[in-house]
Amino acid sequence: MGEDLLEVRDLRTYIYTRRGVVKAVDGATFSVQRGETLGIVGESGSGKSMTCLSILRLVPEPGGKIVGGDIVFDGQSLLAKSPEEMRQLRGSRIAMILQDPMASLNPAMTVGEQIAETLWLHRGLRGRALDQRVLELLRQVRISDPERRVHAYPHQMSGGIRQRVAGAIAISCQPSLLIADEPTTSLDVTIQAQYLRLLKEIQRETNLALVFVTHDLAIVAKLCDRVAVMYAGGVVEMGKTRDIFNEPRHPYTIGLLNCLPTLRRGREPLTAIDGQPPDLAAVPPGCSFAPRCPIAEPRCVEARPALEPIAQGHLVACLRAEDTSKPNGRVVSLSSMANPARDDLDGGGDVVLEARALTKHFPLARGTIFARAAGTVKAVDGVDFVLRHGETLGLVGESGCGKTTAARLVLSLERPTAGGVLFRGRDIHSLDRDETNEYRRAVQAVFQDPYGSLNPRLTIRTTVGEPLTQNQPGLTRAEIDERIAGSLTRVGLRPRIADDYPHELSGGQRQRVAIARAPTTDPECILLDEAVSALDVSIRAQVMNLLREIQDRLGVSYLFIAHDLAVVKYVSTRIGVMYLGKLVETAPANELYANPLHPYTQVLLNNALPSHPDDVREEVILRGEVPSAFNPPAGCRFHPRCPQALPVCSEAEPVLQEHAPGHHVACHLYGS
Repeated sequence: MGEDLLEVRDLRTYIYTRRGVVKAVDGATFSVQRGETLGIVGESGSGKSMTCLSILRLVPEPGGKIVGGDIVFDGQSLLAKSPEEMRQLRGSRIAMILQDPMASLNPAMTVGEQIAETLWLHRGLRGRALDQRVLELLRQVRISDPERRVHAYPHQMSGGIRQRVAGAIAISCQPSLLIADEPTTSLDVTIQAQYLRLLKEIQRETNLALVFVTHDLAIVAKLCDRVAVMYAGGVVEMGKTRDIFNEPRHPYTIGLLNCLPTLRRGREPLTAIDGQPPDLAAVPPGCSFAPRCPIAEPRCVEARPALEPIAQGHLVACLRAEDTSKPNGRVVSLSSMANPARDDLDGGGDVVLEARALTKHFPLARGTIFARAAGTVKAVDGVDFVLRHGETLGLVGESGCGKTTAARLVLSLERPTAGGVLFRGRDIHSLDRDETNEYRRAVQAVFQDPYGSLNPRLTIRTTVGEPLTQNQPGLTRAEIDERIAGSLTRVGLRPRIADDYPHELSGGQRQRVAIARAPTTDPECILLDEAVSALDVSIRAQVMNLLREIQDRLGVSYLFIAHDLAVVKYVSTRIGVMYLGKLVETAPANELYANPLHPYTQVLLNNALPSHPDDVREEVILRGEVPSAFNPPAGCRFHPRCPQALPVCSEAEPVLQEHAPGHHVACHLYGS
């Protein structure tokens, strides 16, 4: 610490398009010291990723250009280097991990070949030395059985393992600076905790400087030494992590922190930031945040404020920074919803959906022409739950536990092997054609990958309006357009995007389109499978408040699947915890978080990311990886990894039974 490895000075990166000049980065200034972790946070479109690409001189072409400022790495200006010199630096001294490992890994090359390629190019390794270094790197990123995995292809690995492979490639040449752009977005809570711990261990071993780009402030609280908050292409606040969380001084930073759902807070509406980020092709004069700021004054729109120190190491670009110094750093509420929190549900509503001994086994075949059975993957193995009118059932668990398969069974996209799903008391596979159409209207879904569920050939207007034209044929074109504009506005989108196609929107925008479409049929139940995981905190707060508003207004029920436990707690009235195809614990949301009984639930909560540096807790490290659903362990499926396992746990499978009113657990620690 103490020596600046990277200095970004008044960086300006513009993209020249047909509709004007997009000021993607507009005067960003920050530095990173050796061995330090700098977190860069902000909403989508704030310039985070483009800043990182500018550091690597990978500005998109044609049209993209660094037009001002300087980037100094280890005392040398990167903007003065030739393309060949930059190629030598990338991967060797400056490395980057992207959000989607499948976008950076070659599907036609084995993992070993891709790691070896970097070492061969930059370090000249050959033969046995190269092979040994590849295996060493796989072990360093905690990939088990590296001798086997080195011959695997990316598609044969889970998302968490692929992300570790991308990390192994990034650190293979022992760079001085590592840039990680949203590398944990798609990881569940335990894999995310392992990955963040791995980054810190590598950093301690190599004195690596780390720039961690994220929209998740909880990760910043746990991982970063300092934070730079970006808005509209510039840094608006920068300081030590504890100072930013304890005494935020820019209204935008305060707004981001107020957006966070936490494990400690109740289900009161979140405080979202009013309005939307500015169009970077038409940034307003003066302070770019002024149109959304609750304490803006006329002078705020006259001149752009400079990034100036207000305390040692704490810089803010705000003319009213002195006025935001309040207890706990919280200024005025930026907005609030008027709907009351729904903590009074007593479980007495009518049953909308019910799963009875729901089971889905996938047979595995060996051979191609004369295929024969080779075993069974027990994806969902005897799950029971009830979803009542106006309530939200949250499902949590690691990747591969069966959450999404259960969702597909509910949507009748898969037929159960045994058991079934009942809608209004009738098995959904016994419904006639008209009743099936009614079920399709009454049960809607929002998936994790919106691009996979939005028709690329249809405009957003057609996609959102399609349910209206089918279910309410009496509406005029003007009424439909008004409803479409209202739906888009409620999820934080400008109505003018209605004539765009899905590929013209960002991932977060596409997800909001999918959410806007779901309520248009007045459904009784909406299934949300990781529907808010890709959204930044301000939009996520708006969408979560919107979901609560829709539920309060229409009485719709939600089956909510997510890996963010704070989000699940905020949205859900009851929660079910799944592990390897089975429910191991169910309880009212507040009860589960206050008194988790199953050791697996306790581990999930203990590894949940904090929303404040003071909330950081010692993690419980699970032994081994999630066992295969192809050959689950005998007895309790969690016992090989359980820190409290008893001898009986390996012999008999525990039954889900009531331990307290409404609180069920399947664990031998609580009786037979």
